[in-house]
Amino acid sequence: MKKRYLFILLILLLTFTPISTNQVSAQARTLSWSVIVWYQNVGDQATPVEVNIFPENSNVPIVYDAGVIEASGTASFFAGDVHNISAGFRGNAVLSASQPMTATMMFFNPNQSVRMFSNGFTTSDGSNQFLIATTLSNMWSRTTIFSIQNIEAEPVTITLNFYDAEDGSLASSREYQIPANSSKYIEMDKNTDTGLPPVFNGSVIIDAVKTANGQPARVVSSANELYTNRNVGASFGGLPLDRASNKVYLSTGLCTAFNLDTYYAVQNTSYTESVEIVVEYFDLNGNSITTDGPYAIGPGQKQSIRTCDPSSGRNMTGFSGSAVITTTDPSGRIVALGKAQTQRSKPSATFNVFTIFNGEERGYSRIGFPYVRWTSDSLYRASNNMGTDQRTFIAVQNLEPTAAKVNVYYFDNNGEIVGVHNLTVPGFSKVNTNPHLADALGKNGMNPGMFGYYTDGSFGGGAILEAHPDNPTAEFIAIVRVQHPGWGEDYNGIGLD
Repeated sequence: MKKRYLFILLILLLTFTPISTNQVSAQARTLSWSVIVWYQNVGDQATPVEVNIFPENSNVPIVYDAGVIEASGTASFFAGDVHNISAGFRGNAVLSASQPMTATMMFFNPNQSVRMFSNGFTTSDGSNQFLIATTLSNMWSRTTIFSIQNIEAEPVTITLNFYDAEDGSLASSREYQIPANSSKYIEMDKNTDTGLPPVFNGSVIIDAVKTANGQPARVVSSANELYTNRNVGASFGGLPLDRASNKVYLSTGLCTAFNLDTYYAVQNTSYTESVEIVVEYFDLNGNSITTDGPYAIGPGQKQSIRTCDPSSGRNMTGFSGSAVITTTDPSGRIVALGKAQTQRSKPSATFNVFTIFNGEERGYSRIGFPYVRWTSDSLYRASNNMGTDQRTFIAVQNLEPTAAKVNVYYFDNNGEIVGVHNLTVPGFSKVNTNPHLADALGKNGMNPGMFGYYTDGSFGGGAILEAHPDNPTAEFIAIVRVQHPGWGEDYNGIGLD
């Protein structure tokens, strides 16, 4: 009997205030969002893919046959094309295949250029405790909506514990039941969901037990952070407790570089003990340039950190590099995420750049990228580019103290290699790769000068990073920026070992 691999996705499909297709909303919070799921076969054989989609609070699936995907190939399905799904739906999905898979979701509105990306989870990511390092309600003109998916075959009871970022207090606690394989959505600006005041800045710890016997249960969680005054948002996954660590790596650190700054949200995973952290910044050559902190973080609380404002007083203007966040006590455990966003005073050309990505507690010698694109210069920069013509830029960070080699293989939608980028990454530093640098454009039916865009009107293309045979155990992390001028969002490269 062949092993079945399950990949878990939380889907928001036209889930907020429904609007007509020709209506323009003034804020992402009330936009209707649709979802396309892009998935990648990272095994060595072709596999059929079956999708089971569960409406919120229902254990009855909608079954969708997604066809066969070749080894190393990529494919997608639009949730709106699935029978029995219509405007207003929200829920979750489980992809089933005989080969290991990666997947990322693209949230979009057809009238807006903004795209949001969030990765799915494997069953091994399920945990009885999940952490979302930042949750906002009408704070900095943003509100969070997050969802919790039950991956058990029986009902579970979840407890949400919200912690205030300012004083560290337990601001509210809520309990919900979720049917087998289904999900629950929490809108942070709804008091009935959270018990919180209208304005809130904090974090949440999600605990799950099986309703029948109180034993630990497995759940996963994802979040969207949406502006309330413009059509901009970003998406990210929560983190299971076993991804918490005393050291977290963030492959992007910026201060006024590319008109962007980075902000980090660092959450203490303990319910009882405080932790102290320091942030060390590294330049593109892997040199440590300054240390920020220490910061004390109470139980469950988050600490917000801006790259431009280290406590050392160093002038960070123009900085582009990476960061490592460490607890001063090795027994402390934290999770962290990064945000890159436009400075308020900068030109409108970057006004809509807003990205969120997770910090990584470890590196990988093999990483998958299920969504990679490169459009032509004329389409990329066209004034009417509403987000369909994109370019992806992959930032690869070496977690080793010495230089390490890495190969990045670019695949067409049928799993054929169309380009390879061989890189040497300095110790603790990062380098960039993209389909153009790998000479992967215009191959195997793709439009000339493009990657992932085909002459027959179809789409698809991905990449896999592998440590070079000279250093097969070297560990890397990676962030993928999906961008066109004036807009951009990130997703984490997905570790495969």
